[in-house]
Amino acid sequence: MKFDRDYNWLEVTRSFDEGTAAAISAHVAQVLERDSKIPRKYKELILLACSTAIRSGGSVRSHGFGALRHGATRAEILEAIALAAMPAGYSAFIEAIEAFGDELTAPGRQEGAGA
Repeated sequence: MKFDRDYNWLEVTRSFDEGTAAAISAHVAQVLERDSKIPRKYKELILLACSTAIRSGGSVRSHGFGALRHGATRAEILEAIALAAMPAGYSAFIEAIEAFGDELTAPGRQEGAGA
């Protein structure tokens, strides 16, 4: 399942400012996509927790799906969301579940199979 947005924020940015779009893409590649000491699954779970804490539903979905694609289980995703609630409060937990709950509760999803 892919998260459908009404618009692609990077393409909108690119249409106005190619340099900014290129800089954002380069930063994402540098910190998220390159091989490093932190495996991609954990990077996605960290970003999922951060997204939960700042109440960014689109990022919760995006990084939740990223975590699944890179081998995280639904239980690991729920734990990352719950950890974010410690500093951010349980309203952040609730908002994250509202943003990604359909995927967490989808019947027949194989754990760690990705989106």
